[in-house]
Amino acid sequence: MSSDPFKNSEPSVHFIVPGPLETLTGGFIYDRYMVEGLKAAGRLGMVHELTGDFPRAAPYDVAAGAAVLSGLPDRVCCVIDGLALTALGQAVLQHAPRLDIVAMIHHPLADETSLSETEQAAFFEAEKVVLKEVARIVVSSRRTAERLTDFGVHPSSVYVVEPGIANWVRPGTSLDDGPIRILSVGTLTRRKGHDVALRALADCRDLDWRLDIVGDARDAAHASELTALVGELELDERVSFHGEVPEDELARMHATSGLFLSAAHHEGFGMALADAVAAGLPVLATHEGAASAVVCQAAHLVPAGEVSTLSEALRGLLQEPDARQKLAARSRAEAGGLSDWDSAAAAFQRAVDGGILQ
Repeated sequence: MSSDPFKNSEPSVHFIVPGPLETLTGGFIYDRYMVEGLKAAGRLGMVHELTGDFPRAAPYDVAAGAAVLSGLPDRVCCVIDGLALTALGQAVLQHAPRLDIVAMIHHPLADETSLSETEQAAFFEAEKVVLKEVARIVVSSRRTAERLTDFGVHPSSVYVVEPGIANWVRPGTSLDDGPIRILSVGTLTRRKGHDVALRALADCRDLDWRLDIVGDARDAAHASELTALVGELELDERVSFHGEVPEDELARMHATSGLFLSAAHHEGFGMALADAVAAGLPVLATHEGAASAVVCQAAHLVPAGEVSTLSEALRGLLQEPDARQKLAARSRAEAGGLSDWDSAAAAFQRAVDGGILQ
């Protein structure tokens, strides 16, 4: 029996995610920590892991998700990850009057890179409709909260709960001998800008560096394009695609890297950036991420999509050890301002309940 008589007095929360909760992407990692927090507080009803290619899921996968909502009892709280939310739009509209539905938005689907104008407009309208029907919205960054005003969402219904830093993060010391190891962590999708990073680094081929790219090939076609681009740029001996790696290996890579690089066109938050800052790495990233103020203060920021500007920044950092050391010092100085996952999970539960975030 719990020593706290109020431990289980709060209503249980169901969580709908668009795939296996153990998926190693920023959005799923965030969801997993929130689920673990709910479980620890005795408030987790059930995690419903949908199958299918959300947000473009097949009709039978959408029907399965709709059946989950149909099976929930009246007035129960249900959090729906944004990747599944619009696909389940009709079911959400049907059940919103009887359920307490909370949307978990990492970033709007309409902001995904390389969408056609037709796809972008379709996602925007679908999200605009469904977001007006949910009871509350949790977002992982202030930038995303601001963006949702374009969807007609009233700010009073939006709660910002920034991610924590990974449990494995420990400040490390990069190796001084040999080539400078550059670490980039992110799924192989167009939004992450790996192609921009590769072209910028190709302009620095006269310098001694190696690039380690960690992340699952979520977009198989784009992953193939990146592999072909590496060959085209004659960088085969310098660039390694590692796919998903275990936490201990990722920790080792942070500890032995001399620079963290992100060329993303857009980020819902940029958890990998926060982890790099917490690890004391010098960070070079783009303005387009929605990272916390702490990360923005620590990182050297450049415009997204500009190969020449990124190349110039890379050249300066690769040539000047002092410049990298100054950036690393900024990371160490700002790292203390990053949240931990326990605090994030507690804030998430207050947001789900519509409480005041501290």
